[in-house]
Formats: sequence, structure tokens, C-alpha cells
Amino acid sequence: MVSRQTEEARVVYDDARQTPEKLAAAIGRLGFQASVLSVAAAARPTLYVDGLADLRSVRRVEQILKGVKGVREATVDPKDGEVYVEYDSRTLNPRDLVAALAAAGFKARLASP
Repeated sequence: MVSRQTEEARVVYDDARQTPEKLAAAIGRLGFQASVLSVAAAARPTLYVDGLADLRSVRRVEQILKGVKGVREATVDPKDGEVYVEYDSRTLNPRDLVAALAAAGFKARLASP
């Protein structure tokens, strides 16, 4: 994800095959200035959703979740049905996310901790 306002990018990569430094060097070879600011553990999915057959259903799941008060971001990986949700855990429970999707006809389940 790239932010034009902060001029920063968040990159998800396979750490068994790549390093942040090699990624920054590759970006540099493309003519852009790049440096590693921080490295965080890979995000884990919050939910799994069944029936993501097309782009329309993926976008619908993202819209539904982003419409839930307390959700900051929702990203769907349709290949595995994984849904990554950034939310305010003080005001929102992951079960609320499952309920919102169920109300729209999607079968969702919480990812294992």
C-alpha cells in the first residue's frame, strides 16, 4: 500500500524468499529512492469468508466491513478467502464482523488466534 501523502509504502513479502534490504535495492534500480523504515511481523487474517467467486463479491465484503463502525481498513485475499481487518478492538469484537457479513449473506468464520 502506498501513501502519496507520507511518501511511504507498506510492502508484504515472503521473508523466506526476500529481505527488506533487497526490496529497497530493487526499488532503487527502478529509479526511486527507497529505504527500510521498519519491519513488522506478517499480518494474520482476522476472518475467512466462503464464496468469494469473483471481484464483485470481494469488493462487497470489503464494503460491508468498512461500513462497520470501528473498522479502519479491510482487505480480502480471494484466493484463500482470507480477510485482513484493522479495527478498534476497544469498541468492536471480531464476532461483530462475522455478524455483519452473515446479515449480507456471506458465510464467515474467525481465524484461529
